[in-house]
Amino acid sequence: MILRLFAMALIAINLISLKDERMYFSDDVQLLPQHANQLKQLCPIGEIKKGRWINATYNAPPYTPMRGEVQQKTCRDFKAGKIFHTYEWEPDAVHSKGCVFKIFNKTSYCEIMKNKTVAIVGDSVSMDHYLSLTHLLGVPRALPRAIPKDRLITSSVCSNTSTLVGKRDFYLNSVNDIVREYSPDVLVLNRGAHYVDDGTLLSHMKQTLFPQLMDWQKSCRLKSRDCYLVWRTTVPGHPNCAQFTKPATSVETMEKIVRTGGNGYHWEKFSVQNELVLKAFKLSSITYEVMDAYHTNILRPDLHIGNDCLHTCLPNDNTYASFFHHMLLNHYSTTVNIK
Repeated sequence: MILRLFAMALIAINLISLKDERMYFSDDVQLLPQHANQLKQLCPIGEIKKGRWINATYNAPPYTPMRGEVQQKTCRDFKAGKIFHTYEWEPDAVHSKGCVFKIFNKTSYCEIMKNKTVAIVGDSVSMDHYLSLTHLLGVPRALPRAIPKDRLITSSVCSNTSTLVGKRDFYLNSVNDIVREYSPDVLVLNRGAHYVDDGTLLSHMKQTLFPQLMDWQKSCRLKSRDCYLVWRTTVPGHPNCAQFTKPATSVETMEKIVRTGGNGYHWEKFSVQNELVLKAFKLSSITYEVMDAYHTNILRPDLHIGNDCLHTCLPNDNTYASFFHHMLLNHYSTTVNIK
């Protein structure tokens, strides 16, 4: 009996070990026909912004940031190749509606984006999204120590079957140039944390950016291309971020901290400006979907480095990569294998 119990314990330990040795960003997603009734539906994009951050522990981090990245010092307590403690986003809809939210998956990303180009255009936070994707897709690159503010980087990903373009452009003045030169299938845009007043913001959106996006989408339709526009909302920094060691649980509480924090960057106005931009999009004829980064990452005051309370650290923050992957799955397939 004792030997039998001992053997059962060994089997249990081995099963736990195998579970812990899974890749940080799983490879269990498959694109499947929409009529597969036995499969759960993906959570609608509008349903993933409300949720909570849950603990996750892995045998090793997914990657180590490289020289030239804002987060090259990495997150606190980071150790390459050692036990990796992090948090992952869990939408409420996973439980309330029984739908599926999938973290980033290289295999399905490469299936979806085969022979396609993604362009991510925005401020330095958008560039961090680009860098996160290059790591998760296995093609990181060391950047030069002297980096121009308007830098543009391209990466061939997915065994050279797809292209990823990253462009730092604070005010989205170069979208037309990106469209003409790279003809992207997917555009991920954000105006970033470089504040301008409401009138200037809306004037540029309506008079400059929107006409360019409409021309791009018209061109896509004429060429029978399934082009996809993603607008990412802007997340404010967190005043006195060094005092936080774990995610917050209340958007309202964090908004109050941002409003009363006394920073000089107008972070307290980002929420209103997000709504102004989304209202303008809604009144336009542009086809788009929203990556609501605001409601998830405002809950991560713990993700910063030192006194930089705006940028988040890698490799802990791959939130936008996971959201983007989920949005691509929603756009191209409504069911996933949940094995």
